[in-house]
Amino acid sequence: MRLIHLVLLLGLLLCPLASKAVVCSMSGVQNISFGNVNPLSSTDTNTSMTFNYSCTKELADVLAGVTICFNIGASANSGQVIPRRMAYAGPPAGTLDYQLYQNASYTTVWGSQYQSGTTVPAIQLNLLNLTPVTGSVTVYAKVPARQTTVVPGSYQDTYTAATASMTMNVGLLAPPTTCGTTQGPTFPFNVLATVTKFCNVTTASNITFGNAAFTDTNLSASNTIGVACTSNTPYTIGLVPSNNSTTGSGVMKTNTGNASNSDQVPYQLRSAAGTSGAPWGNSTGSNTVAGTGNGQTITYNAYATVPSANYTPDTYADTVTINVTY
Repeated sequence: MRLIHLVLLLGLLLCPLASKAVVCSMSGVQNISFGNVNPLSSTDTNTSMTFNYSCTKELADVLAGVTICFNIGASANSGQVIPRRMAYAGPPAGTLDYQLYQNASYTTVWGSQYQSGTTVPAIQLNLLNLTPVTGSVTVYAKVPARQTTVVPGSYQDTYTAATASMTMNVGLLAPPTTCGTTQGPTFPFNVLATVTKFCNVTTASNITFGNAAFTDTNLSASNTIGVACTSNTPYTIGLVPSNNSTTGSGVMKTNTGNASNSDQVPYQLRSAAGTSGAPWGNSTGSNTVAGTGNGQTITYNAYATVPSANYTPDTYADTVTINVTY
């Protein structure tokens, strides 16, 4: 009889599923929002989302622990964990790369136990009594810098109950070391970003006439201006001398601190070479230069002419402001 009782007891230990009842819940799950993203920036855009979990065993349960795993699967747009992408319907349509991470140093991608080659956060919980065991998990997210071909718009990626879920693996003596297949709660969410229109003056050199004799006339010189704007973004470039002329007609003054020299050397900014080149000012639709961004630097030549150098010998200069409107 003792042998029979021992075998029956062993049978119960090997078939504990009837007594393994653990209930987990999640709260605080929100959308992951990057807010405004400048795709021309040299700095990554980072954000995070923290949610809570709670697990407890039921009355008369004998299990000692549970391992819970948080799975975030493939992007709805890329169909993969690496890379993940948000999408904008347009027009024109576009995508924006991003990634979800398990750590604040953005080195471990957050994956799913159902996606080979990826890892998931696994948390081991000791369930010693009926008191709920609680905690929190943070999803770290990053949009990599310099995605220069991305068009402005509202971008989104979606994770459903099928791609964002908890699994549980219970143990009698201690929490298991692996993820289980028992389905826990799901935590669907969206990933959102707004790619904003943006322009940046990337390069601007001085216009230098060099040395001139007092008999010289119709002096001409030029420089280059580099402007980068987000793809599909119309813009205009205006030039404003320090006297705020909207027609690009400025004056150079002594640059040596010579208080006795009150001469002012007039000059004209132009968008084409020569004294007959079109004036370049700051009146949109009249004398500005227009373009459409492609995410890369577009270079423009700016010209200036001086009718005469017949002024007090000195070094003359003026400051021109570049206005990019988009």
